[in-house]
Amino acid sequence: MTNREAIRKGLPIFITAINMRAGLTIMSPLYPILKEQYHLSSFHLSFLTSLSVLCFAGSAFLMPLVGKIGGTNKVIAWTLVVLTAAIFLRAVGNVPMLFISSITVGIAIAVLNFSLPVWVKENAPDHSGLLTGIYITIMGTFAAISVAVAVPLAEATSWGWRLSMVPWLVIGVISSAWWLIRISQSHESGHMEVSAKFHTSLFRKPGAWSIAIFFGLQSMLFYGTATWLPTILVSKGYTLGHAGLAVSITGFLGSAIGIAAPHYASKLRNVRVFLFLMGLMISASFAAVIFDSGWRLVLWLLISNVGLSVTFPLSLLLTVTRSVDAGQTRSLSIMAQSIGYLMAAFAPGIVGAIFDATLSWNLALIVPVVLGLILGAVGFFAGKREKIEI
Repeated sequence: MTNREAIRKGLPIFITAINMRAGLTIMSPLYPILKEQYHLSSFHLSFLTSLSVLCFAGSAFLMPLVGKIGGTNKVIAWTLVVLTAAIFLRAVGNVPMLFISSITVGIAIAVLNFSLPVWVKENAPDHSGLLTGIYITIMGTFAAISVAVAVPLAEATSWGWRLSMVPWLVIGVISSAWWLIRISQSHESGHMEVSAKFHTSLFRKPGAWSIAIFFGLQSMLFYGTATWLPTILVSKGYTLGHAGLAVSITGFLGSAIGIAAPHYASKLRNVRVFLFLMGLMISASFAAVIFDSGWRLVLWLLISNVGLSVTFPLSLLLTVTRSVDAGQTRSLSIMAQSIGYLMAAFAPGIVGAIFDATLSWNLALIVPVVLGLILGAVGFFAGKREKIEI
């Protein structure tokens, strides 16, 4: 199979990836509107993100049960239906429904996070790096678009912030229908191949912990900052619309640069130094956001997004390159994502709580600065070439 044929083969998961991060990131530019409309604190608003990320952590161990729904295609199709329904509930519901939909979105995206690599393994195993890089980039690109259009749509009509959900609801309906038609025409039988065995001995391996903590720190940086960046830019003089646009553009460019990260990083002789430098770069960029202002903030956001867009796929790639076989890859992936997303769930709340206590976003930004430094240090150990023997 050529690269072009592999890309054509990967169309189903590319369609799936469109809503896999937009369903989360669309809320961040709307927080100032929700805060004013419903009189919620920054700490309470952070739970709209944290609840979804907590579901990422817990859903890993539900995959053997989810696999009984049917084959990989069937699992993906029905999970997309659930994700679309959650976005609908968010658009029409009240404050409690906002939190309930966040949980549902989190569970749906978590199932898709684990299902797409399985689909790639089943359909194009020799092109896994290429397809993984593309669908992760699609996730980032449409997340950036969701941030860009959220505020203009929210301010366009009397529907308010609810109108911002409509494009993603429409995309969800179309992609769900496409997948349901696809599985109705296939002859796939059986269940998704998800082993019930988990290699508990990984918990005694420092290498496995370094990968899990690296994944967690990267996720803390992404969710802890993506949740509040539009609000932070507003505090530095941007309008809410311009803040969303700045976050969107830098996120898109970061994702575009990060598309090749898995492919080229796998060819590096020593990825440890590269991961260390990425951590320092992320830390320095957020430090610059603290002390700078004006148009240069866009430059610092771009640098941070490049670092985050590169380290995310590499954190996933480490679970493949440092494991011995497919079964261990799955166990290492579950361990890394469960621990990592559990860590990440606290990041938006920590940043929001610091702001509520100090009324200073500059003090709150010290959190990603410190996390970036730790990320670089942990990455130096996580990036070893040696296999984790169990």
